[in-house]
Amino acid sequence: MASLTRRTFLGAAALGTLGLLGGRAFAADPAPTGDTLTIGYVPIACASPLLAADALGAFRRRGLDVTLRRFAGWADLWSAYLTGQLHVTHMLSPMAVTPTSRPTTLAYTMNTNGQAITVASRLHSEVSGLADLRGRVIGIPFEYSIHSLLLRRTLLDVGVDPTRDLELRLLRPADMVAQLEVGGIDGFIGPEPFNQRALATGSGRVLHQTREFWHRHPCCAIAMGIDWQSAHPAQATAVTDALAEASAFLNAPGNHAAAAGMLSHERYLNQPAALLEPILEGRYRTWSGEEVVDPERIHFGDATDPAALDWMRTELRRWELA
Repeated sequence: MASLTRRTFLGAAALGTLGLLGGRAFAADPAPTGDTLTIGYVPIACASPLLAADALGAFRRRGLDVTLRRFAGWADLWSAYLTGQLHVTHMLSPMAVTPTSRPTTLAYTMNTNGQAITVASRLHSEVSGLADLRGRVIGIPFEYSIHSLLLRRTLLDVGVDPTRDLELRLLRPADMVAQLEVGGIDGFIGPEPFNQRALATGSGRVLHQTREFWHRHPCCAIAMGIDWQSAHPAQATAVTDALAEASAFLNAPGNHAAAAGMLSHERYLNQPAALLEPILEGRYRTWSGEEVVDPERIHFGDATDPAALDWMRTELRRWELA
């Protein structure tokens, strides 16, 4: 993943050269005529509506036979989608609006908020705000992510040039806490449950929740190939209906304990329920050490905001990622 910097991946994708036989442009085959639909995902809390829809039987009730395929990071998942191994997949929202060789629709916004900037506990006396990240190494999950785009903009707002004044290092989400613990990075902006894990281990403290910069900002989505969606409109609608059912379940406060237990399964997030439940409830410890409960820490299934997608396109162009 370290070699996937700036426009390298996007350039290959736009030219239709990512694993395509004979270098021909992408042309996805129709989905199988049977009932099986494989949906890709990266195991982070943002994917909870997809995972809960599977666990709750929401797909089955709508006549869908869904198989979930887990990926460790975004580069492998995006490659699988662009080369036609997947027609429906979990994506970071900026991935879905980035021009590539495969026309894509952002079919469902899975979550808003739910991300944080976590900084190593060893730096607590040296860091009091974003400006103190100057000269540091900060992990990001992908350049085509709300994490990357939002961090860049907020750094600029406090006079820090994100291309010159610090290093943004690509890391798979699951590697972030380990890198924080060994001093490979000074902090990261990333999804749950990894901010919560850093709190639990004592290796990091939450400097900011991203909702402090943009409340109800979109993060992850379900994306569909337009070719597949056009050929299978009933299946496409069934997928988004199942996700809406699961999102409503996850948002209900009385379901948080059950949802944490469900998502903790090795088939899904493979994380302790005790780590997941505080995320759903909004419980965390601030940079100053205050224990808070923020019901808006993460929210599922908000309507897709066209203005937010326009903002992403603008920022992708600003940073020469599109």
